[in-house]
Amino acid sequence: MDSPNVELMSALASLFECGKYSDLTIICGIKRYPVHRAIVCSRSTFFDGACRNLFRESESGIIDLTEDDPEAVEHMVNYLYHLDYLSKSLSRRTSQRRADSPLSGRISSLRKSKKLNLAMVEDPLLAMASAANAMPNPLTPPDEQPNRFEADLSAKLPDMPVENLVEEDSFENMEAEPEANVENPHLVTHAKVYAIAERYGIPGLKSLARKKFAQQLELHFGSSEFPEACQEAYETTVDTDRGLRDVIIQSFRSHPELSLRKDVESAIRETPGLAFELFRMASGLPVAS
Repeated sequence: MDSPNVELMSALASLFECGKYSDLTIICGIKRYPVHRAIVCSRSTFFDGACRNLFRESESGIIDLTEDDPEAVEHMVNYLYHLDYLSKSLSRRTSQRRADSPLSGRISSLRKSKKLNLAMVEDPLLAMASAANAMPNPLTPPDEQPNRFEADLSAKLPDMPVENLVEEDSFENMEAEPEANVENPHLVTHAKVYAIAERYGIPGLKSLARKKFAQQLELHFGSSEFPEACQEAYETTVDTDRGLRDVIIQSFRSHPELSLRKDVESAIRETPGLAFELFRMASGLPVAS
């Protein structure tokens, strides 16, 4: 039985997926998001103001965000119904179906089974040869009579041990399906989501984007996304918003080698705000006044 929290989140997700009872539409380019005023207006100061006052959006029931980044808008809307974004976890039904599939069970049993050891299988030629050697022959001494079974067998078998003839188990070498975006830190995406959360007054999303940005930057400070993420953070936020900027400055403090990268150097040259703060940091001055 699902807990009350899971039940509530499932109900919100269902409302978003099917669009039932929707009374507001968010448009961004070619994408349309049927949403619910009670949900989005209670979470965003922008949507609350747009629907509560006598604006065009309040009368038409359509809010056009085409000028915003489409990816950031999608993550914002997803957060309003799922309390998260960039979450690709499988549903319970899908996971159960995959686990119960006949092919999955067959592969699992094959992976657990041991390889066939041919050394333990009795070879019929060897058995016949052994039987022939065991039969006494009064006409020819055993040391002088050649055994044609053994001669034929030695000509057919290679010099390598029998164990090496076993083919490699293809199931043991099958790699598991990689998780989506495991190595992609999405630094630029988190910076965009942080900016759009600030623009539309969604403090919970802003806090979540900062947390994701800081965690991924700590793990992937050497990522090729780092220079672009720095530019995105400094160009889409005001000087007094230290949410992402402090995280970036701390990365330069912890990893001075970042300044030696050519791509990072180019980003610093093109981002005056970042260059100024790094200059103050190198001079021993407080970065933020």
